[in-house]
Amino acid sequence: MWSLFRALSNGSAKILATFFMVLILMMLGVLFLPSVFNGVNDFANYLANLDMIRNPNLGDQGIAVFRVFINEAAIFGILMTLIARIVVEIIWWGSAKLWTMVNPPETPAN
Repeated sequence: MWSLFRALSNGSAKILATFFMVLILMMLGVLFLPSVFNGVNDFANYLANLDMIRNPNLGDQGIAVFRVFINEAAIFGILMTLIARIVVEIIWWGSAKLWTMVNPPETPAN
């Protein structure tokens, strides 16, 4: 039961950290790396304007609903979230490595 609680709390912490990391990366991207930030935005626009994305095999109503939800902003948000999740996972992994380096597991005395 405790391991389930720990897994859920770690997952919730990572989701919350990802949310704030998206905001931080967007602010830092606009301030310090505008060309990279614009490149991610251009890539999202490219994906959103592909013919297979813009004209899926759906009825007219399905295409209209699809275009409302799948647009440049949605794709850009997904890309930024994935980039932020990678950064959060690297920080999480690095923190765990540093923790085990500073607090090595105890070896039983013989």
